[in-house]
Amino acid sequence: MKTKIQNQFFLSYLFLAVIPLLALSYYSYYTIKTNAQKELVRTISFDMQQSQASLDALYLRFQRYMDILSNSSTFYNLALPALGDIKQGNIQHAKYIGTTGLDPQIKSLFATDDVISAAMVIIDGRVVYSYKSFVSVTNDFKSNPIIVTTEASPNMRWFSNQVTPFGSFDGTYSVITKNIYNIMGNNPSEILCQIILLVSQQKMNALLNNELRFADSIIRVLDTDDTIIAGNDHALPLSDHQIALMTQKLPLDQNSNNISYIDKFFVLHNISNVTNWRIVQLSSSRHVTEASSSIILFSTILAAALLILMFLFSFIISNEILLPIKRLANAMKKVGEMNIKMAVMPNSKNEISEIASGFNQMVDRIDHLFRHTIEIESQKRKSEIDMLKYQINPHFLYNTINSIRFSAMKHKDEITARMLVTLSRLLRNTLSHPSNVIALREEIQNTKDYISLQQLRYDHHLNVEYQIEEQTAHLLVPHMILQPIVENAIMHGLNQNLNTGAKANIILSSFLKNSTTLILSVHDNGIGIANQIIDNLLVQPSTLSSDSLRIGFVNIHKRIRLQYGEPYGIEIESATGFFTNVKIILPVLDTMEDAQAHFINEGGTNE
Repeated sequence: MKTKIQNQFFLSYLFLAVIPLLALSYYSYYTIKTNAQKELVRTISFDMQQSQASLDALYLRFQRYMDILSNSSTFYNLALPALGDIKQGNIQHAKYIGTTGLDPQIKSLFATDDVISAAMVIIDGRVVYSYKSFVSVTNDFKSNPIIVTTEASPNMRWFSNQVTPFGSFDGTYSVITKNIYNIMGNNPSEILCQIILLVSQQKMNALLNNELRFADSIIRVLDTDDTIIAGNDHALPLSDHQIALMTQKLPLDQNSNNISYIDKFFVLHNISNVTNWRIVQLSSSRHVTEASSSIILFSTILAAALLILMFLFSFIISNEILLPIKRLANAMKKVGEMNIKMAVMPNSKNEISEIASGFNQMVDRIDHLFRHTIEIESQKRKSEIDMLKYQINPHFLYNTINSIRFSAMKHKDEITARMLVTLSRLLRNTLSHPSNVIALREEIQNTKDYISLQQLRYDHHLNVEYQIEEQTAHLLVPHMILQPIVENAIMHGLNQNLNTGAKANIILSSFLKNSTTLILSVHDNGIGIANQIIDNLLVQPSTLSSDSLRIGFVNIHKRIRLQYGEPYGIEIESATGFFTNVKIILPVLDTMEDAQAHFINEGGTNE
């Protein structure tokens, strides 16, 4: 018999036999190409991250230089008088202050930095200090576009690809500027001076080019206006304008984990968290095609060989693994359906056989535990019911003897003798009954004996009416279930009526609600029970040994629930000052076999 897994194997092999080479070749090519592309992405992503890290480090280094100078007290102490000299037209003295005061500090700051080509301090458009003698202090740069743009921004500014920005030195530079404000004076918005750093654009591009592992890769750094700040030299026939157009096609949410394919180039870009600049790297697709095409033939031959081996292995796998697993799965399904006699016969000596043996042992153990649990639960419930029964008996005996004592004091010997006869019969039926259940007619007779004692005590002021349906008289009910309820009705509900001579009535009735439910009812016209007491009467145990009202209801309700489960138990209806009606809800039990089956069945449901 074939299993579902076997059928799936054979259908898959049949399909592969029709177009094995074509399908496997394409799959191999696609897989190799994908892996090569992933490797390319990892490579250029790593290169791009390294380039970005180098650029960020350079940016932070320049920012640190600016912060050191702008936060230096020496710098402020020199900039303030130099500003005064500039405003008064004393350029030479301002230059003297800048040269003698700033030169040692700036030279020590930039001594080990070979990236910075030059530096300047400009006050009101005039150069008061020039590091590496970049420009003459006689030049006036107040109208220079870089100076004008810097004055409008409180942050450090970066100007790239600036050709001889201040009219001196040939070449292209990146210019970094920052305004220094008079934060220690009376006017913190006043610009004291401007610090300017210059870096050769060639050094900037070399910084990016050093991080690339593919010689033909292109890398560009663009600011928020898509202006190219830096990039490497390349031999590919692409202009910066074409690169910018390709960059505009990139998705806005692209990150270093995905890549775009544009015009035969793999394009990856990221945004720096430090500078907010975008760095874009392009690599030719030939790196992928070269890696994949060289092993397509080898992959095809290998796939064909593997296909033949798969046919051979399928038969071995089917006989040694799949069929035993199928038998084991069927056995587990039957155990789940409560057939705990199921066993699996091992047919080999491998791990599957060990699992089958373990399964058989588990089933035997479950069967043993199941029977043991049933026996323990039966004994436990019987013990709990016996304990509850014995808890009620002393309470009942105490009240009965107390009633006889009151009657003996009042009526002397004749009444006492009658009460003793009734008590003797009542005790014999109560304490010597061999079973937990009793016929309803016998339970009614025991209750009548108890009521007779109470009627003798109260001079027959207690009236009891019996409305027992004939078809319920033979049904089995828990032993000693009516007497405690009647006792509660007399002692608590009708006590005031009996002591004052008012009418005291009890109606004891039984009827079938349906074919499975028996209702016993004890109705009295006493003082009733308050609603707040009824709500807690059956759910909270007694805290006082003398609380007979709660003892009777709680114990009987618990006995019924333990023996039969829900929905059986006690329901109480009452109107304060008018009546109390206690309903005892029980299953219909015709024979002792029914009673035993209900007792064993979990929850007592009539299934």
